[in-house]
Amino acid sequence: MPDPSSDNLVEALRKAVSRTSMMAEGMDPELDKTLAQIRRTISGEADENDVRLALKEAEPRLIAADKSRAERAKLFKDSLLDLIESLNSLPNHHIPNQKKSALETNIRSHWQSSYQWPALLAEFLILTKATFNQEAVKKRSFFSRLFTKEETKSEKSEQDVVNDISRTLLNLLGNLALPIEYDEQVSELKSLLEQEKKLQIVPQILSESINLTMIALGSSQQELTSYLGKLNKQLASINISVGNSYKAQKTLSTHRESFNDKIQQQVSETSTAVDEADDLTELQKLISVRLDNISNTMTEYQKQMIEQEKTATQSITQLRQKVSKMEKDSSNLRINLQQKIAQATTDTVTNLPNRSAYQDTIMPMCQLAQKSKKPLILGVFDIDHFKNVNDTWGHLAGDKVLNLLPRQLKNVLSEKDMVFRYGGEEFVFLLPNCNLLDAKNKAEAIRDAVEKMPFNVNGEPVPITISIGIAQLATGESHEALFERADKLLYQAKSAGRNRVISE
Repeated sequence: MPDPSSDNLVEALRKAVSRTSMMAEGMDPELDKTLAQIRRTISGEADENDVRLALKEAEPRLIAADKSRAERAKLFKDSLLDLIESLNSLPNHHIPNQKKSALETNIRSHWQSSYQWPALLAEFLILTKATFNQEAVKKRSFFSRLFTKEETKSEKSEQDVVNDISRTLLNLLGNLALPIEYDEQVSELKSLLEQEKKLQIVPQILSESINLTMIALGSSQQELTSYLGKLNKQLASINISVGNSYKAQKTLSTHRESFNDKIQQQVSETSTAVDEADDLTELQKLISVRLDNISNTMTEYQKQMIEQEKTATQSITQLRQKVSKMEKDSSNLRINLQQKIAQATTDTVTNLPNRSAYQDTIMPMCQLAQKSKKPLILGVFDIDHFKNVNDTWGHLAGDKVLNLLPRQLKNVLSEKDMVFRYGGEEFVFLLPNCNLLDAKNKAEAIRDAVEKMPFNVNGEPVPITISIGIAQLATGESHEALFERADKLLYQAKSAGRNRVISE
């Protein structure tokens, strides 16, 4: 008779393997097919040989996927070191040696761990901004040159360095395995790299590259690797427990067979003795002895059964605890993955949803508005003369402006309204169930709040303004067409003198 506890355990293990195989998907299309086959195999009434065969077929693909991952990791490491070398070659700028050395150490320690790539890129972005804000190296005194050793920079122009950085970032982007819905964003970023050969554009491109890297990796590989390691240990422990349970069941079966043999032997010997007995007294004694033997055999068997049942109960309890822990770990991983997805769709400077989040949001928002026949407003705005802020006071000042903006927006926008950092100094906001007149009033309130935003550099007030274009979703219109209309209105606002709102 099948043991319900064993059936439940097998079912739990099947679910664990199935869910784990889903987490390993996305590295290789052929591997995905094999993993899907494994799930189909273990979900049916497959025997041990079927499962072994499916796992054997998956092994070479897993090895190939791991080799591909190692090659991508090496390319990432080489690209990042090339970026540092290019930055170090920048004329009239001094790279902070302490930050440079720290980054190079981190690269050597973490380049093989893909979940660390966004952090390494972010560290390079910090190094880039620090280099851009560093004053040009002044000519040192004779004694300074005599007693201080410094690496000799290669003779490269600023344009050469920008070309090197652009070329390296293009290779890096080509190394990312992104979902197809991000093709347009990657293409735009590549076009920017190929066309805008300006030093000031590098931090923006690096920031967007970090977001794309986080999306490509899911930023979940650290949790996944850790979880798989724990899962491997838990499965090994469960395997031992299952083996012990099997041995206990086998011992129980052996004891049962031994008990049956002894009882049959006692009955047979009693029957023979009865046939051979000469008088009643002798027969009574003989039967009494045989009954005592049978009673002792039953008592011994009962003790063995109690002990084996106790052992089996402990084994099953341990298995249930281990399976419960696996389910808890799986739930924790799912929560962590959701948190990492949220991080991948959040801009690191403003803490606003980023362009990836916008792309995930805009289509369902438009579909809902079309279906419900309720208005939807899309606004595009960017910071006027933001390049001048970066060029005059440095990128740290520019980041401060970007960091202050969301506070002004929250004072104007409602909870149902959404705002995204689209890229650089450009932002997008969505106003659901809002007519054009109310949207224009709200946009004016945003513009006014930003204009009154207190911003100082070295105690000197710096005026910050924005230009806004807003458009309402038309019947049957695509989200791309809606954005294009709002973007054109933004440029009309800029052409009209900036610091204004232009609507349809």
